[in-house]
Amino acid sequence: MPAPAAAHAPRSPAPPLPPGISVAADTIPVSSQATGSSEGPVPGDGPAVREDRAPDASVGYIAYTAREGSGRPVIFAFNGGPGASSTFLHLGVLGPARLDVPQDPAAPLPAHAPLAPNANALLDLADIVFLDPPGTGFSTRDGADAQYYNSVAGDARAVAQAVDAWLAANGRRDAPVYILGESYGTIRAVAMLDAFAALESAPSIRGVVLLGQALNMIETSQRPDNIISYVVSLPSLAAIACYHGKAARPCIPGAIAEEAARFAHEDYLPALFAGAALPAAERRRIAARLEELSGIPAAFYLAHDLRISKERFRVELLRAQGKVVGRYDARYLAPRPADAGPVVGPDAFSAVSDLYRRAMPAYLDALLPGTRGADYKVIARPGGTWRYGGADSPFSDWPFMETVERAAAADRCLRLFVGTGVFDLTTTIGAADYLFAQSSLPAARYRAEEYGAGHMFYSDAAAREAFLADMRAFIAADPCA
Repeated sequence: MPAPAAAHAPRSPAPPLPPGISVAADTIPVSSQATGSSEGPVPGDGPAVREDRAPDASVGYIAYTAREGSGRPVIFAFNGGPGASSTFLHLGVLGPARLDVPQDPAAPLPAHAPLAPNANALLDLADIVFLDPPGTGFSTRDGADAQYYNSVAGDARAVAQAVDAWLAANGRRDAPVYILGESYGTIRAVAMLDAFAALESAPSIRGVVLLGQALNMIETSQRPDNIISYVVSLPSLAAIACYHGKAARPCIPGAIAEEAARFAHEDYLPALFAGAALPAAERRRIAARLEELSGIPAAFYLAHDLRISKERFRVELLRAQGKVVGRYDARYLAPRPADAGPVVGPDAFSAVSDLYRRAMPAYLDALLPGTRGADYKVIARPGGTWRYGGADSPFSDWPFMETVERAAAADRCLRLFVGTGVFDLTTTIGAADYLFAQSSLPAARYRAEEYGAGHMFYSDAAAREAFLADMRAFIAADPCA
């Protein structure tokens, strides 16, 4: 659900654009009936839609492009939700301005955070186009088949149409293209590969970049008897316990996460698989080791079949201090209600993400004179249910990684980058490791990195700079450049 309405940030001048960079914003009409590739640009009218397409929605964009240099790569970036605009990536890491949020997770947060120049943004080497799916940002879905766009396939086809149309309208069909998605947007980014394959002339996709990947959420979601989910979550629990001083000392979060991963694979998984047949002495040993790693008492593990969900961990880790750790960034804490059950909300990190929401309208007013930033929908949750594909049954399978493998097998230029926050309790580092462990994608075709923050790891300055450096290296390593 969207956060309660909050006052927008006061308008102030936007940081200047880098030399030689211009900005443009518009919407691109898309159709649930679209097939094939868009025609070339219509002079003065922006991206064209073929006459046999009946537009029933639009995708919004805000594009930062070099006035010269048509051979530059183009990065198309979007957030997730479903129902989120590209605000968070825009003001967090990829745009020319970034929100300067307090860096101490324990520090009080202001009502509004200032904007600062994003000195190491990638605009010196790539054009960046922020995309807002139908219904978000300045885009529309009026008169659209709502259920069509409330689906992985429909949503991905709409955004792929927009990419195709923008490239055509701007004479960039031959540009190296990078698709960057965050959270649910990682599913969209991968599903777009199939949508591109259906076009008459597909873009040259050189990289798919996934931040907080959700491709294997069906495998790692914490249904009670899904033992893999407890195994892949343990490294994150250990890192978080370490950060909050609840694990054995001395402690370095990244190192203890690796230690927890080894224990999870070699000891924890076999113990969970053994179930009731696990000898009592071995059960006690496993519980004791889990306490050392996660900070949760062995007695809890013994009473709960050696398992703790990520949500229950949030409540239990700092119970004695009356605190609950954040879901999207476990460095952040919230008071624990006296009547808290196994699940508690709201999330402690929400106050940080709200700073981005409040800042975007004022930023747009300053950046794009004549634009009503107040009309920009930062979050617009789609009504109804969201269809992920497959049958609606306990036997559903959503093999999103197979789409990447298939596309990479057909295109030697395609590579994958996955970035994960160490303190993210939603899309965990163990889940990313498991994704690649189960994949046939050759190691030379992907890069996986971890950053010392949460789901929106770029809210941390060191993590943001590390990611930008990694992206520069990833683009520079393009084998088809």
